[in-house]
This record gives sequence, C-alpha cells and structure tokens, in this order.
Amino acid sequence: MMEKSNDENQVPGFKKIIAGYSDEELRKVLKKRKLYQKEAADFAIHEAIRRRMIFSEQDLFAKEYKDEPDKFSIFPIIESEKTSTKFKRSISRSLLILGTLPVVWGVIKIFGGYRIEGILIFVFGIAWSFTAFQVMRIANPGLKLIYLMFAMAVFAAGYIIRNFAVSNSITRIDILITVIGLGFVLYAIGFLGSLRNFK
Repeated sequence: MMEKSNDENQVPGFKKIIAGYSDEELRKVLKKRKLYQKEAADFAIHEAIRRRMIFSEQDLFAKEYKDEPDKFSIFPIIESEKTSTKFKRSISRSLLILGTLPVVWGVIKIFGGYRIEGILIFVFGIAWSFTAFQVMRIANPGLKLIYLMFAMAVFAAGYIIRNFAVSNSITRIDILITVIGLGFVLYAIGFLGSLRNFK
C-alpha cells in the first residue's frame, strides 16, 4: 500500500496558527470571520466549539461575535502585537535618524559664532534621538515618552516659527515644506501613541 505524501500528512499552516490562539484572539477571529477564507473561518468556528466557547454556529449571532463597523480614526488600527511592535521600531528608528538634523545644525551654529544657540540646538538633537531610541528599545514604553516627544516637537515648531518671523528671505515654498514636514513628524508621534505597545 502506498503511503500518503508528506503534504497530505501535514496540518495546514493556518490550522496551527488558529489552534495556538488564546480564547480572546480566537474571539476576534470569529468577529472578523467574513474577512478570512472560508476554510480558515470554518476551522476557527470548530476550534471555538471544541473549546466550548460556543456550542453551535447559531451562537455566532450573539452580540459579542458580531463584527461592529470600524470607527473612524486618523490612525490605522493595528490589532496584532507583533505587527504593532514592527511599526513601533520602524517609526521610532526614523524619528531617531531625524534627530541628526538638529545635531548637525547645532554644530553649524556653534562654528558660525552662535555658541549658546548652537549648544542648545545640539543638546535638543541628542535628547530627541535618545528619547526615540528609548521608544524603539523598550517593549512597552508607555505614553510618557510619547508626550515628551510631542512636547519637544512643539518646542521645535516654535523655534522654527520664531526664525521665520525674523527672517526676510522666507518664501511660501519654505513655509509649505516646513508645515508638511512638521505635520508628518506630529502624525508619526501620534501614530506611535495609538499602537497597543503604549496602551
């Protein structure tokens, strides 16, 4: 008698993943079951029945298993902790690199004769990069670091506005580029705060 091939003996990947979910994670799958392929959704239902979370498919009509429409949010909702961590590291790494700009600008100011202003800008850049590094390094940093980065971004915006006010060579393009840049930075910080790592 011929033996079954290895492919036939293997359990499909999605079954292993769903079977390893906690009850809460499985409940989320059941709520979003319409977004899954039929085979995966059916297996999730059978797994829930096996765990006695539900007793039949009729129980899925209960309120707790109904998929509520997503509420409007300016930030994408990331439910997976693994994906949330990846986004956190990616965004905080970008913010860390951004900190090199005030560091370089501070050095230029120092050598240009504006010693005190240059040192303050340099220290600001170091503090910004260090805070971003802490956000990237710590698994669940909490919102205090986000509030700190937001306050630093507002302070930087105030410094830029002050420079614009005393300059006679600022164009509309300079203002537009600065506003867009600050907008992206503030959005990135807000998005970080919305991730589950900071809840």
